[in-house]
Amino acid sequence: MVDYLIFRKTRTARSLVFNRFALPLVNYYREFFKGKKILWGESRHSLSRFKKGSLGNEMSLFLTKNRFELNPKMESHDAFHVITGYGTEMHEEAAMQFFLIGNRKKSKLARISALVGFVIFPEYWKLYLASYRRGKETLHFSSWNFKEMLLADLHKFRKDIKLPERKL
Repeated sequence: MVDYLIFRKTRTARSLVFNRFALPLVNYYREFFKGKKILWGESRHSLSRFKKGSLGNEMSLFLTKNRFELNPKMESHDAFHVITGYGTEMHEEAAMQFFLIGNRKKSKLARISALVGFVIFPEYWKLYLASYRRGKETLHFSSWNFKEMLLADLHKFRKDIKLPERKL
């Protein structure tokens, strides 16, 4: 599911906390809180059929570049990465969660993930604060249905929601 988040070949305290606590939490959340969510019925390959520059096509490129597959019931997570421009390293994942909290996402998982990220990587506090503020400045979009927006031009969408450029 989210094996791309696993710290590979490390035995640090950070990787232990993440692999023993955070990753199982994500799997638990998906199983118990996303159980009735309808799957998109898309894959990394099928998303490539969308027009160049669209959210769908950009998601395909993101997934291919990072060697990921679309996570069932968690598809919007990958859409958030593409829309906001945050990477998949642990501190970037946490920064994206701070952005989403700033954008009024009410998910308990977002709050827990941001907290865990802050605890594991406190040296990125400036990035987290900037991400939270960036989310506050952006028009609320974190609760929208992104499956219906796969055809949307990503550049225009970012402009429409007034997404500020990243400063950090």
